[in-house]
Amino acid sequence: MTRRCPTACLALRLAGIGLAALGFAAAATAAPSSVNGLIVKLRERPADAVPEVDARLARVLRVAGLAARGRHLGVRSRHVDFGARLSREEAQRLALRLAESPEVEWVVPNERERRLDVPQDPRFAASYQGSGQWWLFPAGGSNANDIEERRRGVPGVQNAWTTSHGSAAAVVAVLDTGITAHPDLTQGVLPGRDFVSTVEYANDGDGWDDDPSDPGDWVNGADRTANPALFGDCDEADSSWHGTAIAGMLAADTNNGIGVAAINWNGRVLPVRVAGKCGADVADIVAGMRWAAGLAVAGVPRNPNPARVVSISFGGSAACNAAYQDAIDELAAKGVVVVAAAGNEHGAVTRPASCRGVVGVAALNRDGFKASYSNFGAAVKIATVGGDPRDIGEWGIDLGDDGLLTVGNGGRMAPGRPDYTREAGTSFAAPAVSGVIGLMLSANPSLSVAQIIDGLQRSARPHVLVPRMPSCSERNSGRCVCTTATCGAGILDAAGAMAYALAPDSYVAPNRQPEVVDNADIDRAFKQDGGGGGALGAGWLAALALAVAALSRRRPRSRARAPAGAGR
Repeated sequence: MTRRCPTACLALRLAGIGLAALGFAAAATAAPSSVNGLIVKLRERPADAVPEVDARLARVLRVAGLAARGRHLGVRSRHVDFGARLSREEAQRLALRLAESPEVEWVVPNERERRLDVPQDPRFAASYQGSGQWWLFPAGGSNANDIEERRRGVPGVQNAWTTSHGSAAAVVAVLDTGITAHPDLTQGVLPGRDFVSTVEYANDGDGWDDDPSDPGDWVNGADRTANPALFGDCDEADSSWHGTAIAGMLAADTNNGIGVAAINWNGRVLPVRVAGKCGADVADIVAGMRWAAGLAVAGVPRNPNPARVVSISFGGSAACNAAYQDAIDELAAKGVVVVAAAGNEHGAVTRPASCRGVVGVAALNRDGFKASYSNFGAAVKIATVGGDPRDIGEWGIDLGDDGLLTVGNGGRMAPGRPDYTREAGTSFAAPAVSGVIGLMLSANPSLSVAQIIDGLQRSARPHVLVPRMPSCSERNSGRCVCTTATCGAGILDAAGAMAYALAPDSYVAPNRQPEVVDNADIDRAFKQDGGGGGALGAGWLAALALAVAALSRRRPRSRARAPAGAGR
């Protein structure tokens, strides 16, 4: 005779099948008021042919006192149809009754899925003119697809939008080069500040002030000649408009019929300018962190719009120091999470991503393995796409992409015409994580820093497997296969993070297997490389040596408009 599960046993088994987290949790947006029956999976038994499973299900229904018919879905799973649509409350009651049976592995409602939301921003979708904002598209694709349709490494933000488009409640501070005016970046920009203290680097005629506008961070030969003491060890480069690009990822005006979309349709960014020419001082970064979180900074009014997320895409190769760690701990005590780029030297994780309690972010290729340039190591908490340029590494032409599309500026030195740009670097992987945290906080503002990190990691998809690609190591530091020891808990999953945010105490991570990446593009890259087993080519070693030498002369910075070369 089939035994019924006592109350204590039932409570444990309900947690195991995840009804609250997967089936009947309160959604951030309106869920369908009724469902078309339930989907039930029975536990494995020695004889699991179709007739035996159907007979077992019939017994389960009979014992539960329910009249329904089962339709075959899988070896042991069936759609249980009760002859009419069920209210959500009735479906939950019936699911609880069926879950009492020791024969049942899990029960979920047979809900009707909605069409994925597509914002009416013309540059969002892929077209014959370009790949669009592929980094926001759903994760997926198979080895049979062309590379443009393979997105194993993306966070799947478009899937998360079926739960919530986000809200204005979760402010994300962007500690960067400041911001420029853009017609597609207007509604979500809060009043920020400028914390660049050295006037010559600030490039705006003064030090700290209440204007976070980016005047340009170019360095040219004239700077180096006129003031070699300040600019002699700085690389010559055009202005990056780095902060503007990141702000656009987080809070571009979305669904407005122009330009691009943002991760959070209703997002608000707090521009905190900490970097000018040649990078950023640690003291300025720390002051900017504290002000962004609403903490007191001497001589500056308190921030009236404290951030819950602080996104930093600058850093240095030295170990995390006490100044960084004290500020990070202070922010965590106020419920503010710090997200930082791992760095772009395909080596050890830079600070502050290496500091305790920071969400350090590594960058992935769209297929899910490590991007050519990304740093890696035990300090990384999570990984997501950051763009992987085709012109970097011996495998770039076959495996690279065209970067992450966002807002930009066309000025070579001073601000010019508002524009759109494609970017690559851990600098852009980090704000993708910051944006997803913003969605999590939109759904559940009470999440603690520990819960945010726990949710990102527990909901992550497994790192991909690439049979013929080496794992990331000191020898194989370009494009390589990530593990939990080198690139964090897994691949950022926006929809999974949202599911955790809605029910952090009862969330049960799905049992997912790693995707296996083995396609014609890998074949071509491997043949071109000559089966080198991950060794860096001589040309790329030379490029790497120059990049590292340049980096060692610079003030702390980790931004990557054009990341340094890598062997693969």
